[in-house]
Amino acid sequence: MKTIIKKSSCHLMVAATIFLNSMNAFAHAGEPRESDLVTPQPRYELKLNLNEFSILNNAIVAGLNKYGGDAEFKLKMAKEENEIFWTLMLANTRAIEVLGYYLAEKSADLIRIINFDNLDANGKIALNTIKSLSAKVEYAQSNPVWDLVRISGSIVEDSSKWFIAGEQGKLQITGNKLAELQAAKGKTIIARGYVKVQDQIEVVRFAEKKANTLELFVMSQCPFGKNAEVSLINYLQNRSGKNQPQLDIRYIFYTNEQNGKKTFASLHGEEEIMENLVQMVIRDKYPQFFHRYLLKRADDHYPWEKTAKVIGMKDDEIKAIGQILATGREALIQKEYNYVVETYGQVEASPTYVWEGERVTDIRQVDAFKDLALASASPASCSN
Repeated sequence: MKTIIKKSSCHLMVAATIFLNSMNAFAHAGEPRESDLVTPQPRYELKLNLNEFSILNNAIVAGLNKYGGDAEFKLKMAKEENEIFWTLMLANTRAIEVLGYYLAEKSADLIRIINFDNLDANGKIALNTIKSLSAKVEYAQSNPVWDLVRISGSIVEDSSKWFIAGEQGKLQITGNKLAELQAAKGKTIIARGYVKVQDQIEVVRFAEKKANTLELFVMSQCPFGKNAEVSLINYLQNRSGKNQPQLDIRYIFYTNEQNGKKTFASLHGEEEIMENLVQMVIRDKYPQFFHRYLLKRADDHYPWEKTAKVIGMKDDEIKAIGQILATGREALIQKEYNYVVETYGQVEASPTYVWEGERVTDIRQVDAFKDLALASASPASCSN
């Protein structure tokens, strides 16, 4: 929805421009958008019920009638828990300041007509709405929303300050990831963070650019993830050439809240959690069997111990895996989950491809995998 209100004749021109950069801003409610822009550019978000939006709209109309100018804004309407909400984003500081002035004047007008000696139901609603709307405007003004900025470059030190230096420029590092980034001095990284001050980036997560490495994120019982594993393993085994890509397979877990406690979950339930864990232990403790296990496991449904036996693992090795699963389950899941989320954010889909630290939708776009069979690069996936 796009609304434009204009008044051409005026003596005092006040332009309040309220807009959304695109309707896609609402595609993932509550998630920051990501861009390559490294110029500070906050926006302000208001989520309003019908009464609040009505007063806000009347405030804008009254302001334009009084001062002139124009106001342009886009709105997103959505139903949540049987109530319709209007979500509005303002793209600059001046816009929300002007909106605050309009609202203050409208609130004063409403209060003047309310009979406080005989306050009826409508009067109470009006007062409560003014109070809640004013609080939302004040909160939005004090809590701007920032897009996640993606920047790639090397970690460098200059005059006791630390920077990410790359094609997008040289940005000083701030935030609680500074110590970790100092330890990566000289390395090339891909960082996500917020540029709230010119030439500074508050890093929230980063990944080292892993040269010639494909990270594949899967759920062990997802057929699309299995297909990707089999296709990639066979492709790499049959690929000739010196510059052989490295394949690093990671596992997807989710978190749930139960009785105030965080628990880990997987899309296909407890059986998949256990299979994830088995594969993780073999990957980390017995890497010489890992690809053989995945290829065999892709089309059998036996207990994992039998599959491990078939591919040549010894009884004591299988027993050791069982002991690790019995005693180290939570620590194993937490470590895997932390790596995925802290490095790349929540990965939702199996399979997900990350080449040299960058997500790619179609792995065939990477030269090293341009001849990969089409089925393994299919967009189909398992997703929570």
